[in-house]
Amino acid sequence: MTNPDRKTFEAAASWYVQFQSQPPTPAQHQAWQQWLNRDPSHQAAWNQMEQLQRSLGGLPPDLTRRALSATQQRRQVLKWMLVLGGSGYLGWNVQQHTSLGNAWADYRTSVGQRRRIELADGTQINLNTHTAIDVAFDGRQRLIRLREGEVLIHTGKGGGHLPFYVETRQGRVQALGTRFTVRQLPDATRVGVLEERVEVSPGDQPELHRIIGAGESAEFDRHDVRLTQGYGGVQAAWVDGQLIVLDARLGEVIDELARYRPGVLHCDQASAGLRVSGTFRLDSTDAVLANLQASLPIQVKYFTRYWVSVTRIG
Repeated sequence: MTNPDRKTFEAAASWYVQFQSQPPTPAQHQAWQQWLNRDPSHQAAWNQMEQLQRSLGGLPPDLTRRALSATQQRRQVLKWMLVLGGSGYLGWNVQQHTSLGNAWADYRTSVGQRRRIELADGTQINLNTHTAIDVAFDGRQRLIRLREGEVLIHTGKGGGHLPFYVETRQGRVQALGTRFTVRQLPDATRVGVLEERVEVSPGDQPELHRIIGAGESAEFDRHDVRLTQGYGGVQAAWVDGQLIVLDARLGEVIDELARYRPGVLHCDQASAGLRVSGTFRLDSTDAVLANLQASLPIQVKYFTRYWVSVTRIG
């Protein structure tokens, strides 16, 4: 793959700042697409920009709140791209669904935000942190495309006999009169069923479809479906802004908290194996970290507001 030069990185940073400052117009979107297609290095630079955004949960929001000029903002974005990219922190993977594309999703949430919507057929959908979906209802089906993130769906009765699907990067989930969650992972889709049943079909092997019942969960890729652990209200407590854990590894808890705050939240290997139980508020992750520090042999270090490290002491 062609490696971008600094000039190309600067162009990518300029596009990023432009899209962050205000929603792009159709003409701006077309111009960006033309720039992207003009040279393979443009696509490579933008992929790195998108990977940066995913890795850091988005750049600090006060970047645009402060009285910075567009030139200053571009320099700040460019600095992060070059430093993190040059250190090998970022990958060059081409993503099927990019965060820029999510700007045009029918419904979306930012990092740390949750949202509830109701569709025309009465279906209720809760969107978890950093989630984007499209809704496509027609005379043949009711379809939700999960671009990124996690949703809890309670299917409505107003759709008649039209099938209800959730489409992800790995395949499809068909609701069979149910209440269930779907989460887009980097390389798989996780499904948990609270009521009734769903049918899961891998994208490349649809004949290997599998029925998942209430209290069950599964993960699937494009080739296979695997039952995982049991599933219930505890796992779906994020709908109420809670993270409920019982004798969980601290590393897993930190990974979950990281989904709800911008920037990097890192847990070292020495503390990752500590066991944690409790109910934590997802809208107050700093308070959660303070409570964990008070009850466990760990230290929470804030290098910046957006870069936090958890290390073991003693």
